[in-house]
Amino acid sequence: MLNSLVRVVDDEADVRDSVCLFLQMADMEVAAYASAAEFLAKDDFERPGCVILDVRMPGMTGIELQRELDVRGIDLPIIFLSAHGDIEMAVKAVQNGAVDFLVKPPEPGKLLEIVRKTVLEHQRKRKEDGERAQLLAQYETLTPTERQILFLIAKGFTNATIGEVQEISEKTAKGHRARIYGKLDLENAVEASEFLRQAGLTEGGDR
Repeated sequence: MLNSLVRVVDDEADVRDSVCLFLQMADMEVAAYASAAEFLAKDDFERPGCVILDVRMPGMTGIELQRELDVRGIDLPIIFLSAHGDIEMAVKAVQNGAVDFLVKPPEPGKLLEIVRKTVLEHQRKRKEDGERAQLLAQYETLTPTERQILFLIAKGFTNATIGEVQEISEKTAKGHRARIYGKLDLENAVEASEFLRQAGLTEGGDR
């Protein structure tokens, strides 16, 4: 899983070491942290992957770290691992965005399956987010008028119709279309519609 990193945050050294060794044997790159504070201070959050997180730790608990990551806008998915987990705690953790909640010691096959699926999904999400950011950056190069016309183009409007809607000449509308296509690297109305869909833009430029 290229460039991905699985973080194991647990104050119990034996658990931390055994989980890390198991995942490393499955060809995953792993980083181990003995506390939430160490994780927050040292981790490279830009790398996709996931966090295998203990619930009860000295200092900041796993649940508190989950909230802190959310406050900081860090999107790393969390798999909780605890010897003290109960149904209420598990439900709360998942409701707050955790991927799963496993009881120590986790069944190796199940842990590996969940980690692999979670990492792949996060890689996909990061890739899509990066592509969307690139499209939005292109969109920002358009003038307000060009943005309005882009949505008309995406609807399949002709230059003549765009001219009527915008109260400009057909020739001017044609010129706007050409500039929009050039700025966004588009060739036709179908591509314009797909650009807006992939960028997550709705009419008026709302996201």
